[in-house]
Amino acid sequence: MPPIVNACRRAASALQWCGMVAWLAACQREEPNESADATASAASAAAPHAARSARPPRHPPLANERVDIPGGTFFAGSVPGQPGRVPEIEPRRSQVELGPFQIDKLPYPNDPSTPPLTSVSRKQAQRLCHDLGARLCTELEWERACRGPDNERYASGENWDPRCKEEPRTCASGFDVLGMGAAIREWTASDVVPSDKDLPPRAAIRGAATSEPGPQHRCAARRGVDPDTLAVDLGFRCCRGAPNAAVVREPTLGQTFVKAKLDTDRLAKMLLADERTSSLAQDVKFFREPEAANTVVARGPGDRKGFLFTVEPLIWNPVAGSEYLIVTGRSGKDTSFVLAYWVTGDDEYRLASSFIMRDEPGPVALAYSGSIRPRLHFSTCWGCPGETGKVLFRRPDSAVILQP
Repeated sequence: MPPIVNACRRAASALQWCGMVAWLAACQREEPNESADATASAASAAAPHAARSARPPRHPPLANERVDIPGGTFFAGSVPGQPGRVPEIEPRRSQVELGPFQIDKLPYPNDPSTPPLTSVSRKQAQRLCHDLGARLCTELEWERACRGPDNERYASGENWDPRCKEEPRTCASGFDVLGMGAAIREWTASDVVPSDKDLPPRAAIRGAATSEPGPQHRCAARRGVDPDTLAVDLGFRCCRGAPNAAVVREPTLGQTFVKAKLDTDRLAKMLLADERTSSLAQDVKFFREPEAANTVVARGPGDRKGFLFTVEPLIWNPVAGSEYLIVTGRSGKDTSFVLAYWVTGDDEYRLASSFIMRDEPGPVALAYSGSIRPRLHFSTCWGCPGETGKVLFRRPDSAVILQP
């Protein structure tokens, strides 16, 4: 046995063994975990007690078993607004092409009779894979194996099955890789490169510990840690084949506000797409630029307080990796609104927040400053008490519209 393995195993405390007891006991448990995880699928909740997970393995795992992952394209990353998404490090959903590779069915040592080895640094993990003629997986390879051929959100399927964290060895991805994102975090060979170039890269890890909530177990969830980190819930698995060169497209920080092109027909379709705004879709109008914005300012004392004013739609970038479309307008004769949409793709939007003003013909203008990222204002009379509200960014990735 290589000396490093002995050293790592001597460093593992009794706590490590307690944390992995569920892994060893997977075939002995007769009752599923009764956790009331709000994100569990209805199918999982209704499954008979004999069912060990939403997708059991095709056969009991064997020691040193590997899974062939075919080459092809898949969607990496996540949709803005998804629970658990941290936009600064988790890129927006995009298509990625990878070549074929092999991945261990279980975390190292890839033996169903042995608990996963944890409390190793990334360099130690790389050396252990190398000793086997393998390598540490890249993070996109890990995500591809986790998502399976149907590009699912979790290894357990489109919804998180909380039994996976109690019985990871019986929870298979669509490619039949076991325990991905279920009970431990896993090292990858990739780095998380911060948008601040003065900060050093951090090692990219995937997966989640049993103590973490459902959204953290998503295949797309990523984090950056010091590569020398040692933790009882941090292990790894090995891959084989030429490493894929594709890397995660790191989120970037763009211009704070940019005017957007949007016509009333497109806006009407967006309004109809959500029941919260469908009643606004009839007779939609934008206010006239720049006359309407000037009217809002002229109704008050006239002091712009350093803000720019517009009634045109704005693309707002409050933090790296997060974009919102902010829209004001009128429905019918006397209903005005302010809307915030997540930008989910090219000309793709999903409603994040809405503020509807009945018996208010407007105009409603947006007040913004390129030097203020976390907020902008909307107003019908700038500087008049009770006539101005805010659109606020709240971490990790939501927009709130309110009128104090």
